[in-house]
Amino acid sequence: MSTKCVINVDLADVWGEAGRKKFLRTLGWGDEVFVTGQSSTSIEIETVYFNEQPDGSILPVKEAGVIEPRKSSGIKTADVVRPRNQNDVLKVNCVDVQQGDGSVIESPDGKVILVDGGDNQMFARYLAGRYRGTTLENPKEIDCILVTHGDADHFAGLPEIFKSETNSNKRKRLFIQPKRYYHNGIVKRPSKKNGKSVPDVELLGATRKVGNQTFLTGLESDLLKVPDAEMNAPFKEWKGALQEYNKRSKVEFRRLEFGDQQAFSFFNQGDLRIEVLGPLVTQVGGKPALRFLGDPPKGPRVGHESLNLGDEGFKGHSASHTINGHSIVFRLVYGGFSYLFTGDLNDEASRFLTREHNAGRLNLMAEVFKVPHHGSADFSGALFQAVSPVVSIVSSGDESARKEYIHPRATLVGALGKWSRVPEPLIFVTELVAFFNVEGWSKLSDPKTKAQKERGEFFGFSRTAFGIVKTRTNGKRLLVYTDSGNVQMKEAYAYALDSSGVPQPSVVLRA
Repeated sequence: MSTKCVINVDLADVWGEAGRKKFLRTLGWGDEVFVTGQSSTSIEIETVYFNEQPDGSILPVKEAGVIEPRKSSGIKTADVVRPRNQNDVLKVNCVDVQQGDGSVIESPDGKVILVDGGDNQMFARYLAGRYRGTTLENPKEIDCILVTHGDADHFAGLPEIFKSETNSNKRKRLFIQPKRYYHNGIVKRPSKKNGKSVPDVELLGATRKVGNQTFLTGLESDLLKVPDAEMNAPFKEWKGALQEYNKRSKVEFRRLEFGDQQAFSFFNQGDLRIEVLGPLVTQVGGKPALRFLGDPPKGPRVGHESLNLGDEGFKGHSASHTINGHSIVFRLVYGGFSYLFTGDLNDEASRFLTREHNAGRLNLMAEVFKVPHHGSADFSGALFQAVSPVVSIVSSGDESARKEYIHPRATLVGALGKWSRVPEPLIFVTELVAFFNVEGWSKLSDPKTKAQKERGEFFGFSRTAFGIVKTRTNGKRLLVYTDSGNVQMKEAYAYALDSSGVPQPSVVLRA
């Protein structure tokens, strides 16, 4: 007889044999386990590993394991697990998807929100490994897919989830059923029309001029109602996947703006809530509109300019800065800890938000800061000062030589350290928490393209650990950790709230 439980310490090592022999894996706070026996010195559990079959399918295989806290840890076995129905841990994972963004939020009661999805198959592969055994008849229910804005590196990887359903390798298949799709309302149009480049001011839909400012009024809510001719290629592909999901089960489409807390009534409960802080919308001609943003002043900046909150210096009409600057910004709050997600927020739009923060109309302060735009140089030091993070996470990764942005920028990393609220802040870069094994000189066994065939030998590496920054909190304590190429070695940090509600470093509890 087994009991469904969750891990109730920061990290718990699982062994194949008593006496802490034959290491199997390390489980994190809030991970599910089946407990089959318990004594004063050990906990017997039933774990599952997935065995690949000759046809490519993955079968779950049950395996006995044991957790034996070291005496020196001071951890009692009675404190290592708790019943699953008493789980109070919020999980947030930020995944290395190369050049892009992809995060998973999972509430204590199992509700799942996907935030963005990268621009390739990496996010789909991660999700297929996390949510195994799905089928068309039994898909993984996703409570919400939230795309912060319509740059391809934030959502072009989501159609890869749909395409994975027919992957020849069964372990890479993932069937999901999204219930909601939230976005910022901006749809990118084709960049060329009748063979000519379309001006930036016409790339995002209808606009209207008010005084000397231009506003984007062509905001969309239901992506399925936007004609294909008014979408660029990544949007059309994503629309196609959403159409299929919508045929299987109705999907709710919604454009988000500041103050849309009710959009997350399905998720919010007790001390857990999501506050939508941006984009900041203006009413123009009775319609919701977003200010068309310009190009930032050329750098390098002189120190104090990073803290400027004025509008001067931004010139012209830039479609890319407009779609980035009006990313969905939201604050995930659980008790005394909060996360701030910022998409590709840039300097100009950050100033709007920071002015609102300083006026007390919204709150940007957060312990965990999902840093905007992969660590771009187009950032606001004043925003960082308002956020005053303890933990900062930059999502950036490998890029091709033709698409190199030097992310994260040295100035941004320095600013994060300067404006963090603790003496030793944590700054993670998803690319830097991925690990690789040196394979040496290699050659593609099955080259698909002419360029691959002509490539010849190259010096190769294989991935030993995905770059994932994992966080766990129950609103009173925060754990942040990453894996490494050594399966037993984790980089882990913990914080607990003091009597004044201020996060203080805490000892990581590892059984």
